[in-house]
Amino acid sequence: MELIVEMRFGSHLYGTATTESDLDLKGVYLPAAHDILLQRVRATFASNRAKAPGQKNEAGDVDSEVYSLQRYLDLLAEGQTVALDMLFAPDAAMTISPSPWWREIQAKGHRLISRRATSFVQYCHQQANKYGIKGSRVAAARKVLAMLTTAQERLGNTAKLELIAAELTELDATTAHVKLIDLPSSGDRSVQHLEVCDRKISFSASLKTAREIAQRLVDEYGQRALQAERNEGVDWKALSHAVRIGREALELFQTGRITFPLPYADHILGIKRGMVPYKTVATEIEQLVEEVEAASSASSLPEEPDKALIEDLVTRAYMQKINESA
Repeated sequence: MELIVEMRFGSHLYGTATTESDLDLKGVYLPAAHDILLQRVRATFASNRAKAPGQKNEAGDVDSEVYSLQRYLDLLAEGQTVALDMLFAPDAAMTISPSPWWREIQAKGHRLISRRATSFVQYCHQQANKYGIKGSRVAAARKVLAMLTTAQERLGNTAKLELIAAELTELDATTAHVKLIDLPSSGDRSVQHLEVCDRKISFSASLKTAREIAQRLVDEYGQRALQAERNEGVDWKALSHAVRIGREALELFQTGRITFPLPYADHILGIKRGMVPYKTVATEIEQLVEEVEAASSASSLPEEPDKALIEDLVTRAYMQKINESA
């Protein structure tokens, strides 16, 4: 395996490492010629300390993950956050001198990424729905729960959600965070679903099941509201990741790059340590979602990554390996 780049990742890249931080390494490699010719290139190599189930990393632990060139460029084209962070990592994060192949990737990075870095936007949405306590979401969840409770009392536990399609259609037209969507099923069929704050319920589900899902959603929002007041029982690490990803996405869409170490590393570290009130962080995540969506729409990044360039990079690099072994 020929490494073309290896770098310190995670908190050591972001500028949020502490004495308790473990070390994450990420890299990209060129496979051996015989693996290329025999079509047995491994997409990823990973190594880490053997741990018991549920055991977390400790200070001094080292986790390493290395991608084949083709796998890395595919991840970059998909807009995966790990690949984007690697692309913009500064030389100070490198553990080896990057090869000319990595320098070419960096130089042509603007053609390898696109405004459809959907993983950023999707992640922001997921975290906003998971940790946000925006009033409109709470109201939507409660409205759906009330409708399903009434329908269950009227039609019975086993009646299908599809029986109140007309009422749900009206709710879709008048209520934020509630919509009806079609999702693919077996074969060429699609099944209609009720989506409430990103929680999806099939029209084939019973009213009892649908009502229970809505009840759990309302309960979750209620619990988050209590957490906001008490500032306790919060997954601060996950919240810090949500804010970091949102800010990275905003910078990427506005400037076409991401700065490391993060200029706001102290803020991220403060959230991770639980030094920022939950409600403040939840509000920041909500605002970031809106800003990221707007920045994505207005971004000057290409609509699509240059797939021909990706194929050319992989072809030339792999041909070079084969020629060297001849």
